[in-house]
Amino acid sequence: MKKSISIFFIMLLFLMVRCHAQTIAPIDITTSSIEELRMDLSYGFITSETLVKLYLERIEAYDYQFNAIRTINEHAIEQAQKLDQERLSGNIRGPLHGIPILVKCNIDVYGMPTTAGTKSLSDNYPNENAYVIQKLIDAGAIILASTNMSELAFSARDSYSSYGYVRNVFNNEYTPYGSSGGSAVGVKAAFAAAALGTDTNSSVRLPAAGAGLVGMRPTFGLVSRTGVIPYDIYRDTVGVISSTVSDNALILSVIAGADSSDSVTNSSKGFTLNNKKFSLKGINIGVPTEYLKGAGNSGGVASKTDEDIYNIATKTIANLEAAGANIIYLNDFVKNSNINIASSTQSGITMCDGINKYLKGTAGTIRTFKQLANSSGHVQSLGGYLSGCGVGDKQSDKKSGQKSVYRNYVDNYFTENNLDLIVYPTLKNKPGKYNAGVANISPGSSLGSVIGYPSITIPMGYDSDGFAYGLEFFSTANQEELLYNVGIEFEKANGNKVTSSPLTPSLYEVPNEVDELITDYISVIARNYHDKKELQWIENVEIYFKDYNNYEDVKEEAQKLLQIYQDDIVSNSLNITRIFVYLLFILITIIIVKVFFNEFFERS
Repeated sequence: MKKSISIFFIMLLFLMVRCHAQTIAPIDITTSSIEELRMDLSYGFITSETLVKLYLERIEAYDYQFNAIRTINEHAIEQAQKLDQERLSGNIRGPLHGIPILVKCNIDVYGMPTTAGTKSLSDNYPNENAYVIQKLIDAGAIILASTNMSELAFSARDSYSSYGYVRNVFNNEYTPYGSSGGSAVGVKAAFAAAALGTDTNSSVRLPAAGAGLVGMRPTFGLVSRTGVIPYDIYRDTVGVISSTVSDNALILSVIAGADSSDSVTNSSKGFTLNNKKFSLKGINIGVPTEYLKGAGNSGGVASKTDEDIYNIATKTIANLEAAGANIIYLNDFVKNSNINIASSTQSGITMCDGINKYLKGTAGTIRTFKQLANSSGHVQSLGGYLSGCGVGDKQSDKKSGQKSVYRNYVDNYFTENNLDLIVYPTLKNKPGKYNAGVANISPGSSLGSVIGYPSITIPMGYDSDGFAYGLEFFSTANQEELLYNVGIEFEKANGNKVTSSPLTPSLYEVPNEVDELITDYISVIARNYHDKKELQWIENVEIYFKDYNNYEDVKEEAQKLLQIYQDDIVSNSLNITRIFVYLLFILITIIIVKVFFNEFFERS
């Protein structure tokens, strides 16, 4: 009964928001990956301008529920039009040409304020794009909007800022986690194709897992932080939130690489996912039992995992095993000494000097961290961070040594147990309401975040209340390619698909006839030779897609083109096939007769 009532209200909401839809398309963007959108753009089923309009209309229709979007790029449509013209002229900038992306509002986008979720920085405008943003733009991406977040990236528990709470995309009374909550909610609500976030302890992976998305924290130093408002300069990294593993890898391949302005990237060689065949057979995956099941109620990473989450995790791990992976259960991976290192090596004290350095590249009222701390536009207490101004982190060498101990432990453990990677639930407990202060139990926050190793969360399933959970894959330094390859196979084994939140259904319908027309068009285009009728049909279909928004009845027009396809192309192909078969029959008959007569005369 409860589920029926929920479905009724969702359908009622759908009917209410349909009136907002001004733009329609022959594809459903709520179920489309970036790979699919790239194909749709290349075939001309949709333009980047239309894509931007579709996403903007969804933001207008739905974001009032979530408070995920901070600032819209007012030049997005104009930029999309330019990219469409470049496409028509054969100039494709890169793999993200014409794809709209969301960006966490602590990452600089020229012409938009970088607020980091605090009204104190409402007029903080960067002098140039962040390094990662420029790389996205160079690859053809459109920065559609900035997203709300935990103010100054302080909390992974909620995404609470001066601009209010971001709400969970499945139930807006609950937390979406933080600090990249707006980015994750924005992608799951289909406000853009993917998003950038930042991860200090778990700020990309937790919101991604809670939204049923893929979230990558790369190896520390793989991606530049230039133009990103800092919190802990020894842990901060930009990460990617997406609907699929392949999409995530594509974006990371664009933004990764050495940046002369960020010394930690000096050894970064960038990242490329090779398209070679990959199998899970022979891959050794460790499962720390303290992370998977745990025991007790200490609240730490080894505490008992919620029963529903445990059950979902064990089923998905079984899918990995069924797909060929060797699953090795580990009873001694978690060490209290390493947990202590995780908590004792946090360096929020670097925030003051880091922000002072950052502000030199922006224009606005606030010019120093001290001014920021003493201003009235923030909701988080900043006074305690003033002690770090001008002194930095005096304990950095000691902390670096502690991290080396932890890092060596992990490296040796992997070697001794012949492991390729380990997996565990991204979150061990269920979400709380958005302002209830429920603590997060996330193993990854005291593992890869501390020692700078990569980890990726991938959707593993939903509980009976409709909340999403992720399985986190962790490996040693610079093993992003392995994590992505395993992740792609896991997606297949687990049956993961691109979906949007049930609270944000599509604002328009794509008739089955249109789907069929797209399939037929692609099959005809794939042929090497086209006769006159086929060429005319192809031209008519392309005009149809170009003028899709102008038809009163797109279904009726699609039916007409499908009928022409049947009458002029399929029937013609059948006739040609019949003629070919008839001629082949005659040829075979002639050969048989000739052989028969030759044998007859030879015997005579």
